[in-house]
Amino acid sequence: MPNILIIDDNTEILSANESHLADDGFCVTAADTGIKAMAALNEKQFDCIVLDVLLPDIDGFAICKAARTVTNAPIIFLTCMDDLDDKLKGLMAGGDDYMTKPYSLKELSARILAQLRRGEIIHSQGHDGFCIDTHNRMIRAGEKNVFLSEKGFDLFMLFYQNPMTVFSKEEIFEKVWKSTKTNPGTVAVHILKLRRKLDEETIGCIENDYGTGYRFVPPGSERGSV
Repeated sequence: MPNILIIDDNTEILSANESHLADDGFCVTAADTGIKAMAALNEKQFDCIVLDVLLPDIDGFAICKAARTVTNAPIIFLTCMDDLDDKLKGLMAGGDDYMTKPYSLKELSARILAQLRRGEIIHSQGHDGFCIDTHNRMIRAGEKNVFLSEKGFDLFMLFYQNPMTVFSKEEIFEKVWKSTKTNPGTVAVHILKLRRKLDEETIGCIENDYGTGYRFVPPGSERGSV
C-alpha cells in the first residue's frame, strides 16, 4: 500500500483528499503546516507527496527543496497559484508535477498513480528481506531505507543483476560510467562506499576476487576471498 503525504492548510481540502485517497487504497498522512510536514518527512518514508504552496508557516517551494534533501519521492504541487512562473518555480524546486485548484479528486489519484508507475519496485529474487526502488535509487531492507547516489545505484544494479559474476575494474567503469577511459581509483572508492551501506545478511555483499575484480554475493551464498 503506497504511503502518501498530503500537505494543505485548508482543512476541508485536506479532509476531502485524505478520504478520497484512502478509499482508493492509499495509506495517507495529512499535515496542515510546513513544520508538521517536515516532521512527517523525517519520521517516515513516503512514496508520493502532494504539496500546497500557500501554507501559514513555510511556503511549499521551500518545503519541496527541503524534502529533496531526505527523499526522492515524486512531489505533486496542488495549489491555486496558476501563473506560469509559479509552475516553473515549483518544477525547478524539485517538483515532478503541478496541479491547480479547482481540481478533480479522480485526476489527483490518476496523477499520483502515474508518478508511482514511474518508480518501478524490484522485489528481490528468493530473498524477502529487501526490495529495490529504481525511481528513488533506494534499497528497502526491513525498516531501513538505503539511499544511493546515481552511480552508486547503477553500480549496485550491475552487481545485483549478475550475482557471483566477477567484474574487473575496467569492465565496471565501462558499464557504469559508460567510458572506455578507465579510472580504477573511482571504481574502488564507489565500491567502498557501497559496501558500507549494504547489510550482508539481508542484501548481500561485494567481495574482492583478488587479481581479477569484484563480485556480488547474495545472502546465504558461499563466500570466497574478501
